[in-house]
Amino acid sequence: MKNPKQDIIKTSHDLFLLNGYKNTSINNIVEELWISKWAFYHHFRDKKSLFLAVMDYFFYESAPKELYKILWKEIPEKSDVMKCCKVLQSELRKFDFKGGCLLGNMTLELSDVDEFYRNKLQELFSAWSDGISDHIKRIPDFTPKKSPETIARYIVYSMEWINMTAKVFKDKKRNEQEFDLFLEILEEML
Repeated sequence: MKNPKQDIIKTSHDLFLLNGYKNTSINNIVEELWISKWAFYHHFRDKKSLFLAVMDYFFYESAPKELYKILWKEIPEKSDVMKCCKVLQSELRKFDFKGGCLLGNMTLELSDVDEFYRNKLQELFSAWSDGISDHIKRIPDFTPKKSPETIARYIVYSMEWINMTAKVFKDKKRNEQEFDLFLEILEEML
């Protein structure tokens, strides 16, 4: 292992995505990595601190680099909004509808369990929505038909819905139709 802490985070990310947070024990993680519990606890005091690291990794590091290049361009364009959605959809398709979105999965599993989890999830949903909204506001000479905040929320809600239905139906054609409808409505909002 070159970076044991990062290896623990990445492995935990994958296990949380496929098995859920509650169904992934520290034993599962150390067994998957062939490390001792001592090695785990050297980097994380408990599973909650691991949760924070995994969610930050998911949101800030594992997202496609192309997404950040689009969102943080010096001079954004209206077409960037659609490009971002297509990048996210492309990521979902790479995994053949397994796992889905870690943020959505953790929200369904943990938001009613403890304020600790809910607060972190709320922070990340807000960051996602605010990032899209800020991008739209920076587009020169552009006045969308709906407020940037409304468009951003629509994107977040719709992408999560598309992720969830993709996991349930595992039907590429249906998924493409849902995504095309989403883009059609989004275009009308822009």
